[in-house]
Amino acid sequence: MKNIETLLNKLKKENFYKNQIKEIIKIPDKKPEFDTNINFSKNTLKYLKGLKIENLYIHQAEAIKYIRDGKNTVITTPTASGKTLIFNIAILEELEKNFGVKGLFIYPAKALANDQLNGLNQMKKLSGIEFTAGIYDGDTPSDKKKYLRENADIILTNPYELHQILSYHSKWKKFFKNLKYVVLDEAHRYRGIFGSNVAFVLRRLKRILKYYNSNPLFILSTASLANPLEFAEKLTGEKFICVENSGSPSGIKYLCLWDASQLPEKSVHTQTKDILLYTTKNSFQTLAFTTSRRLAELIRMWANKEEKNIEILSYRAGYEPSIRREIEKKLKEGIIKGLVSTNALELGIDIGQLDVIIISGYPGTISSFWQQAGRAGRKMQPSLIFFLPYEDAMQKYLIKNPEILLNKKFENAIISLENKNILSGHLLCSISELPAIDKNIFSDIDTSEILNIVIDKGLVKKTSHGFIYTGSERPQNIVSLDNAGGKNIKIKIDGKLLEEISITRAYREAHSGSIYLYNGETYFIKELDLNEGIAHAEKKDVDYFTEPLKNEEVKITNIIKSKKFKSFELFFGNVSVTEYYKGFKAKKYGEVIFYEDLQMPPLHFNTQSVWVKLDDEIKENIEKLKLDFDGALHAAEHALIALSPLFAMCDPNDLGGLSYPVYEDGSPFIFLYDAYEGGIGLSEKLYDIFYNLLSETIEMVKKCECESGCPSCVYAHNCGNNNNPIDKAGAVVLMEKMK
Repeated sequence: MKNIETLLNKLKKENFYKNQIKEIIKIPDKKPEFDTNINFSKNTLKYLKGLKIENLYIHQAEAIKYIRDGKNTVITTPTASGKTLIFNIAILEELEKNFGVKGLFIYPAKALANDQLNGLNQMKKLSGIEFTAGIYDGDTPSDKKKYLRENADIILTNPYELHQILSYHSKWKKFFKNLKYVVLDEAHRYRGIFGSNVAFVLRRLKRILKYYNSNPLFILSTASLANPLEFAEKLTGEKFICVENSGSPSGIKYLCLWDASQLPEKSVHTQTKDILLYTTKNSFQTLAFTTSRRLAELIRMWANKEEKNIEILSYRAGYEPSIRREIEKKLKEGIIKGLVSTNALELGIDIGQLDVIIISGYPGTISSFWQQAGRAGRKMQPSLIFFLPYEDAMQKYLIKNPEILLNKKFENAIISLENKNILSGHLLCSISELPAIDKNIFSDIDTSEILNIVIDKGLVKKTSHGFIYTGSERPQNIVSLDNAGGKNIKIKIDGKLLEEISITRAYREAHSGSIYLYNGETYFIKELDLNEGIAHAEKKDVDYFTEPLKNEEVKITNIIKSKKFKSFELFFGNVSVTEYYKGFKAKKYGEVIFYEDLQMPPLHFNTQSVWVKLDDEIKENIEKLKLDFDGALHAAEHALIALSPLFAMCDPNDLGGLSYPVYEDGSPFIFLYDAYEGGIGLSEKLYDIFYNLLSETIEMVKKCECESGCPSCVYAHNCGNNNNPIDKAGAVVLMEKMK
C-alpha cells in the first residue's frame, strides 16, 4: 500500500529539497452519513442500484426532499460530494411521472457539459426510462440544434449560448412551455463581471418563460461559500433553501505547504517540476495545476527532457476535444502517471482516483483551491496536496495562515445588479427579445431610469404594443458577458480579433509595449490606438512580463452609507477616479529588467468605493513614535488592497486604491475602489466586512519576516510611486490604532 508519510520523509533527502516544507497539515478522514428514510420509485432504485448506491448521503436526501416540495435549492457541499446525483434524481423522478417535462442544465464550461451528458446517458440506460438529452452550444451543428429544440427533454448549455438564443425564443416555445427545472452547476463561477452579466441573462430567461406560462424550479450547486443564500438569490432573483451539511466521506488528506523562496536559485515552476517527477517516479499518480497554458506546456517539457522513462502530459483549453477526452480517459484508467493542467481540469470532470495534487500558484479563490485539491483521494484513499504560492502578499500570507484555507466559508461570491452599463445592455437585449408593457422590465430591479435614458438615445420607442427596441444592431452581439459595457478595446493580431476587453483593463494590460496574456499565450502589444479602439498585437514568446505604473486621483461624488468606529469613520459610496499611466516596468523572475515611459491620456471612470477617514489622533501617535505617517498610510493602503480578494473573491486587478495623508477636508483618507466603470459590488462587500479585513491585514503585515517591507506584505507591484514612501512598522501601529 502506498504510504504518503514515507513519501514525504524520503522527499526530504532529495537534492532539490532545502527545507521548503513549512508545514504539513493532516486533515482527518470523514465517515459517511446516510439517510435511510427516503423512498424512491422502482426505476430510480434501478438507477441507484446500477451505480452501486444503497443509500444517499444526508445532504443528497435533504436536497431531494426540498426539490420534491417545490423549493428552489442551493447545495453548497465539498467537491466529490455527489451533488450531480441530486439533480439527476430530481429530473428522473419528474420524467417518470410527467412525460414531456423539460430540464435546462447550465454549465460554465463545455467540458463539464460533455461529462454530464455521459452521466445522463448512463442514467437512461440504468433506469430504463427513455428520454432525449443533448448539448446545445456553439459547437453543435445547426440540424442537431433544431432536433434538440423540438425533441430534447434535457438540454445542456452555457451562459454564452443562452445569451444568444433568447432572441429566438419562438423556436423554443415547446421546450420553454414545459420547462420544469433550471440547473446551474458550479454556480460559484458566476461572480464578478461574468456573474453580474449571467444574473441578467437569467432574468431575461425568466421573463421569456413567464410569457410562456412557465415557472421552473431552480437548483444550484456550488463550492462552499460564506454567502450561499445571498448569492443564489441575487443571481436568480428567486428565494432559496440552502443545503450545506455534507454527509459525504473523505479520505485522509495531507496538505503540504511549500515555501519555494527557501531555494531562490530555482523558481516556483522549476520546483513544481521537481516535485512532479519525484512523486510520479515513486508511483504516485500526480496532477499539477498551474496558472497558465504556457506554464503547463513548459513544466511538461522540462519534466520530459529530464526524465525519459516517465511520460508527463499536459492538458488545457485549446486542445482538440478528442485529445482532451483521450487524456481524461487515460488519466481515469491510471495509464497516465503525471499530468500538468490549467484550471481546465478543476471542475467536476470524472478523472478517477489520483494520489497527489500540486497546486502551483494560488488559483484565485479558496473554492478553486479545494476544487483542485479535491481531484485526489476521491475513492477514500489517502491523498497529498502540495501548495506552492507565488511571491505576493496574499499568497505568502496563506502559507503562513493555513487556517484561512481550511475555513471554506471565508469567501463571499459577489455580483452586482446596480452597474448601469451592465443593466442597460441587458435591458436592450430583453426588450429586443420581447416588447415591454411597463418600465420595470425585471420584476426585482427598478429599470425605469435606465429605460428613459435608452429612449432618449433613440434605442427604444414606446408603441401601442409596448416598449420596443429600435436600434440598428442586434444588442446580443454588442453585450459581452465578460465585461461591464462602456467603451471596449479590440485586441487584434494580423487584423483578426483575439479578444475584446474594457478600456480600463486595456490601460492596465494592453498599452503599447505591454506583454498581454491570453489563454496562457504571450502577445506583444505594438500599439494601443484609443481613437480606433484597437490594440495591435503580435504573438511573441518572451520570458518577462510587464506591469503599468500609474498615479490616481479620487473624488467623492456621493455618500451612500457610513458608520463610526473608535478612531475612524467608514464610508461607502460613489467616486470619480482619474488614473494617470506614466510608464511600465518589465520584470523577469521577479527582477526589473527595464522601465519605459508611456504617453496616454488620463483615464476617467465613475465607480463605487469604500473609504476610511482617520482621526487626527492616529497621526499624532505615529509621529510621536518617530515613524513616517505618510509611509504608514501608504503601506496600510497596499496591505488592505492585497488581502481584499480573499474576502471579495475577486482578482487583485478588480480593485484599485489610493491614500491621502491630507484629503480635501484636511483629514487622512484611504480609498479602496472597484476598478470598473459603475462598480461591481466589491467595495460594498468590503464595507460590510471591513473590520474582519482590517484584523487579517494587521496579522499579515506583523507576521511577515521582512524588516521594512517587501512584496509579501506592504509593497505593491504596480505602485506608481515605486513603493515610496513606505513604513511597515508605522502601518502596523496605524491599523492597530484603528481597532
